[in-house]
Amino acid sequence: MSNLPLSEIEAKALAQGSTLQSLAWVRQSLAQDTRSGAQKLILKFEKRAAQEEKQQQKLETLWRYESEAALKGFKAVAGVDEAGRGPLAGPVVAAAVILPAALKGVDDSKKLTPEKRDELFELVQKNAISFGVGQASVQEIDTINIYRASQLAMQRAIEALHVKADFLLTDAMPLPALSKIPQKPLIHGDALSSSIAAASILAKVTRDRMMEKMHIQYPQYGFDGHKGYGTEIHVKALQEHGACPEHRLTFAPVMEVLAQKSSGGPFRFWSEKLKSAKNLNELNQAGQQVKRAALGMLNEDEVELLRELFRDKRASYGDASSEM
Repeated sequence: MSNLPLSEIEAKALAQGSTLQSLAWVRQSLAQDTRSGAQKLILKFEKRAAQEEKQQQKLETLWRYESEAALKGFKAVAGVDEAGRGPLAGPVVAAAVILPAALKGVDDSKKLTPEKRDELFELVQKNAISFGVGQASVQEIDTINIYRASQLAMQRAIEALHVKADFLLTDAMPLPALSKIPQKPLIHGDALSSSIAAASILAKVTRDRMMEKMHIQYPQYGFDGHKGYGTEIHVKALQEHGACPEHRLTFAPVMEVLAQKSSGGPFRFWSEKLKSAKNLNELNQAGQQVKRAALGMLNEDEVELLRELFRDKRASYGDASSEM
């Protein structure tokens, strides 16, 4: 082989099949080769083999929890994740994915570029045994809170699977409504499980595309860029234009803008917020909102009047145990 150009030897090595086979072949072929490039070519194949081994180890690590579930007899392990808990606008979207094995390149969606997410979005859909997507609307978020709305979106994603999941891996969020299905919440699950990571990619890309469409309807907010998150650009647009129907009215930055733009001013806005509470739960929620968003825009007398209103309202429900 020593009389062949190194480029031809490399081509023949690549034709051997697997990376390890190529490495073994090139080592044998160049064992007696004294050319300066021979050892560099061997080193090139050694690095490629080491990189492939590292990738394989990562795939095995990301398949650990799926493998553990399989050993216990579960046959349809679904990874579940959501996107959009933090934004000031738009729905929260969730996905559930059942994979046949760990997919190369699939990782926590937050670590990936938009281009890579789009590529893996197609890969996951093509290779998944089953996948489902669900969402909870802005109205549902404002009604039941973002945590419960996220659970609802995840529940809907699981229900959308055409293969019924018999075990759930979730990103740190238990799903009590689906307690009949065994489940394992994992903190930072999208970095620990290929199935959860795949779900995070489907949820993230789906929601991003929804926000890009929303931008066409409400271009003044820049949804195509920040995707509804509370960036400086978004908050400035909120202050200038007020809230649109897709804004989450129970989120503090949105409520602050609503209060400032209210015809009766911030104090009247927050007074009506407390007065309109229909039950103790709504009152407590409104009280927390006032604490988070209102106190910085009111004077001491107005704050005390709101506290008195809160206490009186609580007493009317037979509970005077808490302060706002």
